[in-house]
Amino acid sequence: MKFYLFWAVLGLLCVVVMLGGNPVMDILRFDRLAIEQGQIWRLFTAHISHLSYAHAGMNLAALALTAYVADQRRTALEWSLCWVWLMGTTGLGLYLLAPDLYYYVGLSGALHGGLIAAIMTSPYYSARIRTLVVLVIVGKILWEQSPFYDDLANLALIGGRVESRAHLFGGIAGLIWGATMVLRVRISKHRAEQSVE
Repeated sequence: MKFYLFWAVLGLLCVVVMLGGNPVMDILRFDRLAIEQGQIWRLFTAHISHLSYAHAGMNLAALALTAYVADQRRTALEWSLCWVWLMGTTGLGLYLLAPDLYYYVGLSGALHGGLIAAIMTSPYYSARIRTLVVLVIVGKILWEQSPFYDDLANLALIGGRVESRAHLFGGIAGLIWGATMVLRVRISKHRAEQSVE
């Protein structure tokens, strides 16, 4: 039960911010000029703000999927650190590597990374399934960076264009986190095996 509490709180934050409307979103969204003036929190809080209820709903559904596949043995603190990393890295990536971007909101960038990290470290699926899912997500992200991807395809549904670079930075952050956790588990197992011998 404690495991799901973390995910519920993250989802609830998104709902509360959405219910707060534009005044709350204006304080929390990625705003390049405000960040340059020292409002660093926006690199993190932009991810719990959304353009519309449909935008928030789609991301909350994906968040529920991420919670479903995630390793329940990990503590709320571990998942909190993971999401701080995902949000911060995605926000910083947008700030440093997308200089044309002035405004951004949405969980989807960090969420791509969250799903990658969750499936990479999940004990509930075989290595083959985990690898396949990660490859599918990475393939989707790479396709979104291509000239064939239409970032305005969901404009009417979500109320704005999809910032596919956020998916890229979030995905990279998720791969790093997931690989670090997998390596940590392998090192722990190796040490345990050595101590038995």
